[in-house]
Amino acid sequence: MDEQPRLADVWASRDYPVLVAVAQMLEQGRSVQAVEVAEAIGRPQHDVVLALNNLGHMHLIVKDSSTYDGPDNYVTGIRPEGLEATGQWPSSDVAAERLIAALDALVDNAPENSPKHKRLVAARNGLLGIGRDVLVNVGSAVITGQLPSSS
Repeated sequence: MDEQPRLADVWASRDYPVLVAVAQMLEQGRSVQAVEVAEAIGRPQHDVVLALNNLGHMHLIVKDSSTYDGPDNYVTGIRPEGLEATGQWPSSDVAAERLIAALDALVDNAPENSPKHKRLVAARNGLLGIGRDVLVNVGSAVITGQLPSSS
């Protein structure tokens, strides 16, 4: 069967750089115009408008400000998915990786063959042994505060 033609990937080349620039600008506490983003990253405004249209579905809160002169928009906020994609909020994958990295660092710094070293190795190996999916789910529960109560 013939393979269907695919469009070029725009996430890495256009949309993600726009998302990062917008996230940085939003940290200043104001709405962001497409023209400002275009100037900041050195891209044509038309490209930024296309990127913002894509990012408005999941990552940003985008408002249309098109006129008879052409399409335009601005951003008033960033969604949790945008915060995770830019690293401003940890994702459950990142939380799991950080937990394992922290245990690795503790293992490396503990005296070799000491009881502490053995416990840390066992804890790390136990976490790795439960599988990445379970570890990611636990990390997600920790981040979102969805852990069951102890009562």
